[in-house]
Parts: sequence; C-alpha cells; structure tokens
Amino acid sequence: MSKVDPAFSSPPQPEAVLTNQPMHYAPPGYYPNAPYTQHPGFPQMQMMQPIQQSSNTTVVINQQPQRRAGPRDWSTGLFGCLEDVSSCMGVYCCIPCYACYLAVELGESCCLPICFPPCECAPACGTPTPWLVALRVKVREANKIQGSIMGDCMAVCCCPACVMCQLKRENDFIRQHPNDL
Repeated sequence: MSKVDPAFSSPPQPEAVLTNQPMHYAPPGYYPNAPYTQHPGFPQMQMMQPIQQSSNTTVVINQQPQRRAGPRDWSTGLFGCLEDVSSCMGVYCCIPCYACYLAVELGESCCLPICFPPCECAPACGTPTPWLVALRVKVREANKIQGSIMGDCMAVCCCPACVMCQLKRENDFIRQHPNDL
C-alpha cells in the first residue's frame, strides 16, 4: 500500500452539515483575524520574501549659489552717473518720460509717476518724488540692499535724477547677475 503525503491529502470532511448555516471553505494559508483556524491536514503555504537586490548608486549634487543672507551695498553709488551715460542723458532730456520708462523697467505701471502728486519739497520743475521713494524702497527691500526709508527719502529729495539713474543701473546689475546676489 502506498503512503499518502499528508500535505496533499483531501481536507477532512465535516461530521455534520447544518443546512441553515452557510458553509465556508478557505484555501490553505494564514489568515489574520479570521474566525476559523488552519486545519492540521491542509498544506501550509510559505510566505515569499521579496528579493533584495543591491546596486551602487552615485548621487551628484549640483549646488546653486545661494543668496547672501545679510544686506549688501548698492552696485553703484548715487552719483555714479558716468558709469551709465545713456540713463543720465535720458533723465536730463525728459524726466517725465524717463520716469514712466523706469517704472515699467521695475515692474510697475507706467502711470505710477503720474498718479502721485509732486512733493511739497520738490524742485521748481515739479519732479514727483513720492513714487520714486516707493520704487527705491521696493528695489532695496527685494534685493536686500542696506539702507532705510529715511535714507531713501533723503536721496530722492537731494537728487531725484541721480536716484532714477541709480535705480536703472541697479536693475541692469540684477539682470546681469541673477545668481550672485
């Protein structure tokens, strides 16, 4: 008589089947939180462990230059007009036209210089300076340049044409060196 391997034998038959209860059959294996247990005559399923492959990976980090944390100085001085003669000539020829041009260059509406009335301390030509203070503060704060609002007001009151030229030079410098700031 041949011997039968218990792992491949048929499942044991229930002794009495009640007709009013459903009969459940579960394939062999481990079932956590199952209401029934594994019968000893069922073959045991082995859990497959994932095969771990080892590979060598090289990671290259390309670090971008970081902006300096502290404040910096203006790229040019207030009276550095000879460093950019074209902006000086533009301001000299037509201050209102250059004011609108500068506002657009710095990302504002061309109407900005027109919307602010001239300051009481403005020279006789009526140079509207409050908008210029606002633009200077915007550029200074956005680019972490040393200074204060009072310093911006004083610079604009002393020489608004020089401030317009300085803002144009600073904007050009920022465009040429976007990662160095």
